[in-house]
Amino acid sequence: MKKSLSKVIALVLALTMCASLVACGKQADSGKGEAVVTDTKTPAGDAKGGEPTEITYATFMVGSHASATAEAEVIDAFNKKYEGVYKVVVEELPSDDAFVDKMKILASSKTLPDVLIGKNGIRELAIENGQAVDIKPYLDADPEWKKFVGDDAIRYNSTEDGKLYSIANQRQLIGYFYNKEMFEAAGVTPAKTWDEWMENNEKLKNAGFTPLALMTGENAWTTNLWLAAMIGTDGQAGNDFMNSRYPVNYSTDSVIKGLTMLQKCLKDYTTPDAVGAIYANAANNFEQGNTAMIANGPWMCPDFTDETKSAPGFGDKVGVALYPENGLISQFEVGYILCTEGKSEAETAGAVEFLKFKTGEYAQSVFLEKAGVLPLTENIELSGDYRAANPLLAELIELSGDAAYTFENIDNTAYSAVVDETAVRYPELAYDECTPAEFADYISRAAELSK
Repeated sequence: MKKSLSKVIALVLALTMCASLVACGKQADSGKGEAVVTDTKTPAGDAKGGEPTEITYATFMVGSHASATAEAEVIDAFNKKYEGVYKVVVEELPSDDAFVDKMKILASSKTLPDVLIGKNGIRELAIENGQAVDIKPYLDADPEWKKFVGDDAIRYNSTEDGKLYSIANQRQLIGYFYNKEMFEAAGVTPAKTWDEWMENNEKLKNAGFTPLALMTGENAWTTNLWLAAMIGTDGQAGNDFMNSRYPVNYSTDSVIKGLTMLQKCLKDYTTPDAVGAIYANAANNFEQGNTAMIANGPWMCPDFTDETKSAPGFGDKVGVALYPENGLISQFEVGYILCTEGKSEAETAGAVEFLKFKTGEYAQSVFLEKAGVLPLTENIELSGDYRAANPLLAELIELSGDAAYTFENIDNTAYSAVVDETAVRYPELAYDECTPAEFADYISRAAELSK
């Protein structure tokens, strides 16, 4: 889990008009969500009216989302390349929460879009309702596509019986960002231990700075990243816990220790709006110089030099660090699912082509360049010029080689009900309405009920 991405990409893709038939695989209706790949030709639109076959797609990467620009570019590129053959019809949801809520409703009625990200339990619901298709046969039939997805990402999302119901959309290395000017003024450097980190928070506060950009709304993203790091660096037991899928007992010493630190942070070391805040609030607090630290991934890096999001010159003030005890979140995302079981051959073929495009070389390159999203394999290379233009990302990749502990985040390891429960309980923790031990018990119950 400590790979370093060290080479460069020359990004060249001709976005040509596709007026001819496009070779692809088709899915036979197995009735079990299993793809049977055969050689066929993609229908050039609707045979009756000559209209392109529409592929339905839902996304939350819109508006102020860090990946909105890259998302729009990739979709536009696909529609141009396959003009007259396929057309991606996009449903835009304004936030992670809105996306997850809507997709879970659609899953209950078996009306999910053809392609979507299967985060927060959506993939599992799609498998359960029979809409999700095993992608592995399609991937095996296209070695070039498979090369850019990579064995590690395939292995990460494969089921015990060898099926693959989702393809990761990125590799994640997540540490934290800090304001170098605030650190220097407070006389602190990135902490090597959690005790030192708590001391740094106090020193920053005493120097007149708010240490942390936390949030308890949505999926409590930035707060739960810190919690994952606190657990994942707490010796072998904590590290094993944060590398375990769907644990049901959170009443452990490592979890309670982390929650005890976070209770102090929510009470004394964050912004007044942290309780109830969503990601946009936390990001804005860091980017506008209101806080000294935020836990987040490299997709945030382009925001630091974007003066519509960050204060002028802010990019020069930002540093990146591993978590205390040399911890680093290193993982793949759940990624994209293919929900075409029972749909027409033309729609299935188009959805497969879009999935290939969305997870292939071009899209990974665009998301790297425009959103700071790390590609799945070293086949997408980082040039010296790119490293020079993106020093924080290059530094994080360099730091990843020093990580003593690597682990996943809570969004990846926990049942979606557990993530939801953390957002409910953090305000109670902040206002002394529950103890860290009670918090752990609440999320354990949520996990148990999700089994």
